[in-house]
Amino acid sequence: MSAVELPDAKPNAEGVRWDLSPLAPDAAEAGWQVDRALEAARAFESRWRGKLASISPAELAEALAQLAELENDLGRLGSYAHLREATDATDQENLDLSARFDRAMVEAANTLRFFELEWIALPDDVAGRLADAPEVAADRHHLVSSRRFAPYTLSEPEEKMLAERQTAAVSAWQTLFGRITSTLEVDFDAGDGVEPHTIDRLLAHVRDPDREVRRGALEALFGGLEPHADTLAHVYDTLVADRLAMDRVRGYDGPMEPTHLRNELDGPSVDGMLAAVEAHYPLGQRWFRHKAGELGLAQLALWDQYAPIAEARSVDYREAFGIVETSFGHFSGRIARVADDFVREQRIDAEPRAGKRGGAFCAPIAQNVRPFVLLNFTDRMDDVMTMAHELGHGMHFELSAERQTPLSAHTGIALAEVPSTFAELLAFDFLMQHEEDPETRRSLLAERVEGSFATVFRQTVLTRYEQAAYAARADGQTLTADRLSEIWVRENERYYGDSIALPEGYRLGWAYIPHFISVRFYTYAYVFAHLATLALYANYRTRGEDFVTAYLDFLGAGGSAAPADLLLPLGLDISSPSAWDPGFAEMERFVELASVPEG
Repeated sequence: MSAVELPDAKPNAEGVRWDLSPLAPDAAEAGWQVDRALEAARAFESRWRGKLASISPAELAEALAQLAELENDLGRLGSYAHLREATDATDQENLDLSARFDRAMVEAANTLRFFELEWIALPDDVAGRLADAPEVAADRHHLVSSRRFAPYTLSEPEEKMLAERQTAAVSAWQTLFGRITSTLEVDFDAGDGVEPHTIDRLLAHVRDPDREVRRGALEALFGGLEPHADTLAHVYDTLVADRLAMDRVRGYDGPMEPTHLRNELDGPSVDGMLAAVEAHYPLGQRWFRHKAGELGLAQLALWDQYAPIAEARSVDYREAFGIVETSFGHFSGRIARVADDFVREQRIDAEPRAGKRGGAFCAPIAQNVRPFVLLNFTDRMDDVMTMAHELGHGMHFELSAERQTPLSAHTGIALAEVPSTFAELLAFDFLMQHEEDPETRRSLLAERVEGSFATVFRQTVLTRYEQAAYAARADGQTLTADRLSEIWVRENERYYGDSIALPEGYRLGWAYIPHFISVRFYTYAYVFAHLATLALYANYRTRGEDFVTAYLDFLGAGGSAAPADLLLPLGLDISSPSAWDPGFAEMERFVELASVPEG
């Protein structure tokens, strides 16, 4: 049981709300502080514009310290605004504050943009001497890594012009996609009468125990997408064409290069990882054939992919936190204390309620302010895994903030999902060792298998789809709905083989996925993070306490080095062809455990 005092166990974590007063006392004060932060940004520009060409190491350290202070202030105030909105998006004051901060962030970014542009414009030898100076050692990686974009960065007037065109040339198309997919409703009867269903609500039925409900929900989804397919294809075609044009303007060698640079990963390592995933597609097919037998089917249909094979017991909030805290404590008392502090300081909002956004997240806030977690806890075993996941992010943010500056504290998404997934595995292993209910154990194992497949195999399918789409557009082929559907079906058939029957409507499976619209090749970072985490967890099970020390150092390192350098002390060399073998071995272990009957 938890070492901290928790509220009495009530359904759906009733009463578990966060206290945002450490971020700002109220909206009026937050608004005043935003104005003060903008004044500080303008003062920074006045002090340092045009100075980097002749700046000394001591002056650079001074400038970076001021920039870090601005980063902390803006992060804290922005988090206050958006966390308020996240828990009540119907409150006008919350909406006004969030909009005010968004405008301020655009102004701050435009005001401060000169600094990075002047820095990356410095000659390599000058920048190298400055970055190697002991005065700026804490931010060396930030300084060095920001210059990786130097060959592709234009002049400041050109960069401002491109930023200004973002709203009309890119954001407008993204907004159109969002409006179509977020407002699309399809009449569907899930057993309680015909009701309008959104895309998310239809997709939630893929885990319904009733096969006819699962089938009907997917058929309704694809039927609802059909009238919009041509428009959605045109949105994607326009965005891909625009990105390829901007790549030519900036001089990128290929459409994945900007994403590789953001993730600080090299192309050959990513290519090797994706090829390794595809070589293991038969593992997924093996599980799907096993699951068909579990469900008494000759072959799974697409709507059976996530069908439950067991029902997990319910778990209240008090027990859930105890499970997570104890599993963390078995690994390290330090990270258990991080979890405890979230409760002591009321930095978790877990109660579902009207006006609150769905899902879950951990907000890093700022380097000098502790993170906050949002959950929507509904007494399900899935919620335990979600709690572990978000507190895993929290432990990363906390330990990194202790050792890093605001400019070096955070990592890209390729590493950001490693601590959260690792935390899930700690909770999962604890439950598998202590859970007595056989149906819950079966459910946990099946969801662990299918969660890994969805992250590693499916996200690879999405990446290959994107690669083929960009290649077709670069070759002068318009991305029509039929052409995108052909690519989509081809890549999915490579994964599923004959283990799952794909319905005709699934040719539109590409149409509602927001990742393609918002950030290109976003999905492969999830593959990287998940495989890396599985490999690290396998190493932990072998090395024990020796690994724990190295892992806590990894958390504390934040974004102070490239992913390859941060992972190497943990025994993972991502440049090696065999780097991902331990991760696939862990997936194989999950499949074997889930395939063995209890008893």
